[in-house]
Amino acid sequence: MSGTEKKKVNRRTVLKIAGGTVAGLIVGGVIGYLYRGVTIPPAETITVTKTVTERTTVRETVTITAPTTPPPKKPIELVYWHHEAPSHRVAAHQKVCDLFYKETGIKVRQEVVLWGEAWTKTLAAIRAGTTPDFELSIPDLTLAAYLAGGLVPVDDIVKRIDEKYRIFENVKMTEYWEGHYWGVPVWEMVWTWIYRPSYYEKYIGTKEPPKTWDDVIEYAKKLTVDVDGDGKIDIYGMGLTGAKNLCTQEYVWNIMTTFGASVFDDEGNVVFYSPETVEAMRYYKQLWEYVPPGAMEWSWGEIELALAAGTVAQTSYFPAIQKRFYEMPDEKIRRDLAAAPMPTNRVQANLHYPNDAIIFTKTAEDPDRLEAVAMFLEFLHRPDIHAIITAEQEPGGFYPCNEAAIAPDAPFWKDPIISFYRNINEVAMECVKRGTLYGFGPKGLQNAKMGEVSGALILADVANRIVSGAMNIEEAVKWGHEEILRIVKG
Repeated sequence: MSGTEKKKVNRRTVLKIAGGTVAGLIVGGVIGYLYRGVTIPPAETITVTKTVTERTTVRETVTITAPTTPPPKKPIELVYWHHEAPSHRVAAHQKVCDLFYKETGIKVRQEVVLWGEAWTKTLAAIRAGTTPDFELSIPDLTLAAYLAGGLVPVDDIVKRIDEKYRIFENVKMTEYWEGHYWGVPVWEMVWTWIYRPSYYEKYIGTKEPPKTWDDVIEYAKKLTVDVDGDGKIDIYGMGLTGAKNLCTQEYVWNIMTTFGASVFDDEGNVVFYSPETVEAMRYYKQLWEYVPPGAMEWSWGEIELALAAGTVAQTSYFPAIQKRFYEMPDEKIRRDLAAAPMPTNRVQANLHYPNDAIIFTKTAEDPDRLEAVAMFLEFLHRPDIHAIITAEQEPGGFYPCNEAAIAPDAPFWKDPIISFYRNINEVAMECVKRGTLYGFGPKGLQNAKMGEVSGALILADVANRIVSGAMNIEEAVKWGHEEILRIVKG
């Protein structure tokens, strides 16, 4: 299994930011699942155009203390972009901005830029010199902004926050290349094993989740059930997708990483065609026997609906599905949700999506403004504020990225939904700490071309060719390897 190619990270590296790359970058986990299509214009004139009904919850008031760093001497108003358009997320951001102003006298104004416009607007602003003071981002967008020459390293800020609140090491390393940190972690997204425990008890006779992928296959067989005896399957033993989309790409990585498979090694070489990848895809193919009809075209929404409706018994997924269950009127169904670490045959790992803050070169020209941004980002990590930007903004969707925020008495655990599903969220935090992301390793970014590889949806395409029967497993994995090499050499 030969054929490798490196690509060193530098600003001359060309990324195809437009077209398929933008449509298919890591942001898919945010757009496809958590973003619900609420159209909200940017800046302060925000109008919600979608009516929603939500469970009302009472959140605890927490006593907070002022930052230790004195504020800049001259009045400053910061502007930042983020991409979380739903009204309840905008409200969480505004709450944080208001608290920061109350404590420091520094105004911070949020502007919503929809995910679908994030790349084009960010890169255009860098070219025009009209960037905000900072932007909330994800690793792919951060890399694109870096390659466009728009960012300053944030080593000192990361160190300052890390010393005080202890940022998770795997989260930090998704911001690291060329000897510097280029993003400040702000929160996490993660996948875990999700299942309906009542189905395990009824059809398998156990409360224990599967430990290995062999266990998953055995569970899936027993959980594929004709409940009413009419000759038609009513419950399917596995939730998977086979379309050429980001949801499938995430499912593929969730299995690959537990076998120790990767796209690149730490030297930037392409290593996709390996015994580990081939073995992982064999399990993917076997599990495909137990998915519902139509799963070839599924994405995040269909998976979530099938699990909530009870037509799928188990899958890997965002724990944010807990909010949907929490809002169900039937108390029995509300409690029929559980999570476990990802099954593994080799490595205990799972997919994660760190979210970060990037600071633009224009901001760094003013030391007082740069310090004000640093103060705000440090403020975000304080446990009481971190609870707002994670649990309150999207319970089960956004998770803490530092140790202090998950201390036993931390406000995060007191959120009504997080506390109701305490066991699920404890599992999720374990998964956050051992999460992996394709293109990144223990030493940071592995290859600057990962953005294009992700955008081309090659991992998903490999799975699609396998489950559709277009190629056998070995052929499909080898094809994927050659496609990645073509991108890296291009």
